[in-house]
Amino acid sequence: MNTLKVNLMSLRIVGIYFLFSLVWILFSDAILAYFINDITLLNSLQTYKGTFFILITSIILYSLIHSHITMIFRMEKRLEDNEQRLEYVIQGANLGYWDWNYSSNGHVVNDTWLSFLGLQRKDIKNDIADWTDLIHPDDKALVQSTIEKTLQDFKPYVIEFRMKHHDGHWVWIEGSGAVVEKDDKLHQALRLVGTHRDISDRKRVEEEIIFLALNDPLTKLPNRILLKRKFDASLAAHIAYEQLAFLFLDLDAFKTINDLYGHTIGDKIIQDVALRLSRKIGINDIISRVGGDEFVILTHDVVSVETLCKNVLMCMHEAFYVEAQPITLSVSIGVVLYPQDGNTFEELFKYADIAMYAAKNSGKNGYKFYHKSMSEQLCESAALENSIKRGLSNDEFCLYYQPQINLNTGKVIGVEALVRWMSPHVGLIFPNDFIPQAEENRLIIPLGEIIFRKALEQSKIWESSGVFDGTMAINISAVQIEEENFVAKIEAIRHIVDINASKIELEITESFLMKDPFYAAETLQKLKTIGYKISIDDFGTGYSSLAYLKQLPLHKLKIDRTFIKDLSSDKDDRAIVRAIIALAKALELEVLAEGVETEEQKVFLLDNWCDTAQGYLFARPMSIKVFEDFLRQN
Repeated sequence: MNTLKVNLMSLRIVGIYFLFSLVWILFSDAILAYFINDITLLNSLQTYKGTFFILITSIILYSLIHSHITMIFRMEKRLEDNEQRLEYVIQGANLGYWDWNYSSNGHVVNDTWLSFLGLQRKDIKNDIADWTDLIHPDDKALVQSTIEKTLQDFKPYVIEFRMKHHDGHWVWIEGSGAVVEKDDKLHQALRLVGTHRDISDRKRVEEEIIFLALNDPLTKLPNRILLKRKFDASLAAHIAYEQLAFLFLDLDAFKTINDLYGHTIGDKIIQDVALRLSRKIGINDIISRVGGDEFVILTHDVVSVETLCKNVLMCMHEAFYVEAQPITLSVSIGVVLYPQDGNTFEELFKYADIAMYAAKNSGKNGYKFYHKSMSEQLCESAALENSIKRGLSNDEFCLYYQPQINLNTGKVIGVEALVRWMSPHVGLIFPNDFIPQAEENRLIIPLGEIIFRKALEQSKIWESSGVFDGTMAINISAVQIEEENFVAKIEAIRHIVDINASKIELEITESFLMKDPFYAAETLQKLKTIGYKISIDDFGTGYSSLAYLKQLPLHKLKIDRTFIKDLSSDKDDRAIVRAIIALAKALELEVLAEGVETEEQKVFLLDNWCDTAQGYLFARPMSIKVFEDFLRQN
């Protein structure tokens, strides 16, 4: 209640009393004298009149004072209720309340405010410095300028800052305040009140979100976004002509680890790799995980970048252990230099990726510096990929057939289907020029299905017409057979063509068998159960384990042409060929020699009990019509 209302209420009471007294004094004696002539009686009545006046005025005063006091009590009760509701709201919202009086420079805080900072009432005095001294040094300027602005323009504020807890840690506070009393004449704030809210938990969540947005959650290393920011900041902080080296690392064949041991083990190995790499970089270098098994290192030490590459390769030589089993990993590294190879993060990232693939194509476990010719090769590779896709759509791939000869009888007992690409722009293209690219980008899967279907359809035609009733050998890529539904796919094709599986020989590379022997054995057993014959192509060029070899459901070993080529002059090749034939016989497998081109090679193979052979000595790969003519002539 303001001063004006109090004065008006007081004047009202006094005015009523004054008016009644004035009327009584002016008219009460005249009225008595008019009606009463007896002086004695008049004197007695005047005495009663005075007593009556006192009684009446007392009643009037009581009524007036009582009504106003009742109104005051009601107002105070409503004020107390409102204050209680406000306190409930403040407590329910877990708000710390404060009241700053500028006249006395004192302040009042509630218990919640004290609890935020772990304080007791005895820990603070009635001085605003009690809490301003607790503000974080880095935040004091913000708080001071915000409050000063509010004191000048009287507009409320909301800010975030830190205050020191009683135990020493910092508490994030959301503070709000407003001027509630002011001197309009002097344009000065007299009283400022507000609330504080502990937002430490929210800040921690925000920091976690920001961290996850800029860092890899598995290794805690910066991700690609943060790497770019650090790269840009590094350039901005140094002179323009300073050099940087950008190393792109990719673990070789890491997918096999996940396939064999599961992603949980794979993640653990990635963490170990990140730790090893972090220990090899310089104090000012930056390492980032940018993909599943891909890392990037930024370094200013361009002079020692080759040493860094060698150190990274060496740190991978020590085995990783999974359930006490040692696992060896290698890494391929692509290197680009700033500003020689590129000026932007995107350019360097792309070129380093290209250089890394060049390192992989060179045998893996090594590093390559970027050269613009690598980009040209990549463009050629992309163009070839697009051409293969068009070739698949336009049915430009056809099959040639090379006969397999029984060395003892000279009869054609089988035929190998060999793919050729009849390009309308280039002409006939041989497999070595497009199969590696098809395998790399997995186009070998649809291409392999086309080869399989065409080979089966031709075999069915020859069988039905009586032209040829031997085995049809078909090469199967490791990329194809690694697919989970590989068996189902080829079986669907075979059932459509309606041909017996025993007429089909699937040629599998030795490297696939050793990549995952257990999966290979399981898949090959399914194929053998159906009736397919299984042969190992290019035998002797891989790293076959005899322990696994004897457990595989094989039908034939094919000796690679590299061992046949120099049989007449290389005693080591002769020894290897004898050993392979002996191994095949011991395992009760057929053996076929590829690439036979001379009579001398043929005689050697016959003398050493080789069953069958194929090569230019007998016939080159032929089109359908030429192969049919060859059969008629032989």
